Amino acid sequence: MAVFALVDCNNFYASCEKLFAPRLRNRPVVVLSNNDGCVVARSAEVKALGIPMGVPWFKLKDDARRYGIVAMSSNYALYADMSNRVVEVLSAFSANIEVYSIDESFLELSGYENLSGGLTGYGAEIRQRIADWLGLAVCVGIAPTKTLAKLANHCAKKNLAGADGVCDFTTLSPDELSRLFDKIDVGEVWGIGRKIRARLEGMGMTSVRQLRDADAETIRAQFSVVVERTVRELRGVSCLDMQEVVPDKHQIISSRSFLKLLYDRAEVEEAVAS
Repeated sequence: MAVFALVDCNNFYASCEKLFAPRLRNRPVVVLSNNDGCVVARSAEVKALGIPMGVPWFKLKDDARRYGIVAMSSNYALYADMSNRVVEVLSAFSANIEVYSIDESFLELSGYENLSGGLTGYGAEIRQRIADWLGLAVCVGIAPTKTLAKLANHCAKKNLAGADGVCDFTTLSPDELSRLFDKIDVGEVWGIGRKIRARLEGMGMTSVRQLRDADAETIRAQFSVVVERTVRELRGVSCLDMQEVVPDKHQIISSRSFLKLLYDRAEVEEAVAS
């Protein structure tokens, strides 16, 4: 049986900034976009304040003074370097790694089930190694498919199903999984975006369990083969292979935002020109 783990760094950009600036420990920290316009990353303390992603920094000035929020300019060279270090550590735990994003990697763990402590213990060892060697906190989700591994990682982050940074779906019975999936919103499933979620909710499917138990052929007819595969992956049927080489990006976007609201056309033209 295939077994996958998804290792995800917690609050990665903000955690990297805190790692190299001890004065920021336990402080609420946001990382801003290239031109210091919008919030692109938040520490756990900022998330607890209810501050959303993407909000312009100028709108947070009052909150920043009230709560002592520290804003950091993005440092993508630092984040890339720390990401590479995380992958280097992970390479000691599996020969088959897919670097899914700068802060997430899939590991193929088939054959590791009989280790002392099982897969859950192996996930805990991964967490401890990265914490000890790099000073970063990660969560680990383990499951028989990549979609379920992503969902298990969500449970690890939210401390669902008794998870303490590691959630191993392979240790749960079918009934335990069903009860857990009843509690999770369908929008938390990997690949279910806002539009698909709205359509699913219109069909009466609001939980992960309802999507998992839906008729796969109907889902394919109503949506696409991609969503059908998601349903099958939620049932434990592995449809997504590991990609050792990440495909080239087909799109490049360079965006900018203004430091304040602009209403005068002349000011807008001047800002754009410069």
